[in-house]
Amino acid sequence: MTGISSLGLTCLVVSLFLSGCAERSFRKSAFLLGTEVEITISEKNAKKAERVIELALKKIRDEEKNLSYYLSSSEVAKINQNAGKRWVEVSPELFSLIKISLAYSRLTDGAFDIAFSCGGYKKIILDAKRRSVRFSQKGMTLNLGGIAKGYIVDETVKLLQKEGIKGGMINAGGDIRVFGQKSYRIAIRNPFKKNVIARSPPEADDVAISGVITVKNKAICTSGVYERPGHILNPRTGKPISNSSLQSATVLAPDTITADALATAVMVMGRKKGEKLLQKLNFSYFLIDVEGKTFSSNALENKRD
Repeated sequence: MTGISSLGLTCLVVSLFLSGCAERSFRKSAFLLGTEVEITISEKNAKKAERVIELALKKIRDEEKNLSYYLSSSEVAKINQNAGKRWVEVSPELFSLIKISLAYSRLTDGAFDIAFSCGGYKKIILDAKRRSVRFSQKGMTLNLGGIAKGYIVDETVKLLQKEGIKGGMINAGGDIRVFGQKSYRIAIRNPFKKNVIARSPPEADDVAISGVITVKNKAICTSGVYERPGHILNPRTGKPISNSSLQSATVLAPDTITADALATAVMVMGRKKGEKLLQKLNFSYFLIDVEGKTFSSNALENKRD
């Protein structure tokens, strides 16, 4: 049994291969996290599948509200409202996410940063005993946009697995997590042919795509400037990146939060520095520069069709 999904709003086209007749593929999409989110699961029982997918969508909505930069009632907004003034106690989940984000900021030398100001992430202070956060300087803002989507996808996969779903995929506008034993073919869209509709299923010689990768039980995230110019910010300036040598960066990792953070950072760092970092970390990647040239890891080359 083969099901195919071609998402025009994302950087990636996805085709699904399922084996066996006992399980069926159930799929639903909704506009969340500022993009089209599609959840696909393998399940025998149709009623259970419908219930679990609705739970997953609710999970995404709830997490989005809590991590929102714009909602005044969110935990993130409360931290920003008290920047440079006082400590803010936060939930265990947000504290952990900020701690992870700071680790990626250090790893990328600030190319990935959840704080926008002079000094950036170095001026975020954590108190583990009180589970509290504060900024050392007024006027700073916390924005988890570069990592929140990956975090939410991972947390939603945990919920699906807790509900007994053994395999499936979540695609949140190019942030994709595949779990279970079934493989998915992921086609990386050609940024210079964005108005051309890719064939379904995608083929390696299709002009609308730059490559097809088989992914199993991993995450793959694409960050790029060609569909939404100006949405990737340079944390050092707070302004959209303008001199990146890349059109898009795709990273494979064990989880979506890692792939999301690194794909964003590589776009800021540029091709040479970004590729050097990914090679050091031994992560698979697929980069497309401003001239249309592609650069990928040896491990990823072996996964391509």
